[in-house]
Amino acid sequence: MDHVADASEREFESFVASELARGTNFVTVLGGEPSLAAERVRYLAANFRLVVVTNGLRPLPLAGLEQATIAVSVWGDRRTDRRLRGYNRLDLFERSLANYRHDPRVVWYMTLPPSPSEETEESVLACIDNGNLVGFNYYGDLDRVGGDLDHEIGFERARSFVDRMIARYPGHIAFGSYLNTIVTSGYLKGSRWGYDVCGSISIADPANASRLANGHSYNPHFNAYGPDLIKPRRCCVGNERDCKTCRDVWAHMSWIALSLEHHLDNASDFYSWVATIYLFYGVCGVIDRQEFRGRLAEINRRDSEAVRSPFLAASHSH
Repeated sequence: MDHVADASEREFESFVASELARGTNFVTVLGGEPSLAAERVRYLAANFRLVVVTNGLRPLPLAGLEQATIAVSVWGDRRTDRRLRGYNRLDLFERSLANYRHDPRVVWYMTLPPSPSEETEESVLACIDNGNLVGFNYYGDLDRVGGDLDHEIGFERARSFVDRMIARYPGHIAFGSYLNTIVTSGYLKGSRWGYDVCGSISIADPANASRLANGHSYNPHFNAYGPDLIKPRRCCVGNERDCKTCRDVWAHMSWIALSLEHHLDNASDFYSWVATIYLFYGVCGVIDRQEFRGRLAEINRRDSEAVRSPFLAASHSH
């Protein structure tokens, strides 16, 4: 992981001004713990559309962050979350639930191992009963814990679990079946996931020059910064990450978004692309929250049908 010092207050405000001048209108804050710097988060929210990724242990205030999206992390079922975040002692999930009960800003992102336990659905239901939406991430075993957390096992069971959750709770899952298929398979229309196709790379990092010139689509405005806010790092995940182990959902969502031309052959493919874009805009607050929730069940139902269509099934047979 990258290790750099925090920017000073003057550097922070200068960075915001430069991004506004560059035309930036959307920012994601993650890494460290944003709730420890709530005033800076408020300052960002006053200038950009904002997604804040938090562990949920300290509640982010409502004032000044009414329109922000708060993405709260949880590691699978309660037992796994306690093992990975609570040192086998603390139930941090329960504390996070209490902090964000009936908060319309919140989407829980449940990180799944290759083979989610049967108890994971209980955690999904706990988030839904808490009045929040649910999304998913996929665990990369960078610390080589091994066993049931080893990502080399493959994510077929995790894919099936997510599809079941979408089918059972379609109005509460802010995550699509098509996105689930792309992230867990690592394939999109015959292209295999990797650095050469990832669109979430910093355009201002010279290390990405050859990638920007290879002919594959990328976000022409994207930059990712560490806490010093000075030098862009390679991508949204970091400088050292092996792209073959990356199942970052937002990076894969960008891959889909930048691949419109590969989704124009038939109605099912095009609908899956549209559904993914709608989910992105809904989660990020571009679409009115009430409208998004009201349409979510239908969006998920039709997306799941499109993924099961023979056209789409043929393109993900790897």
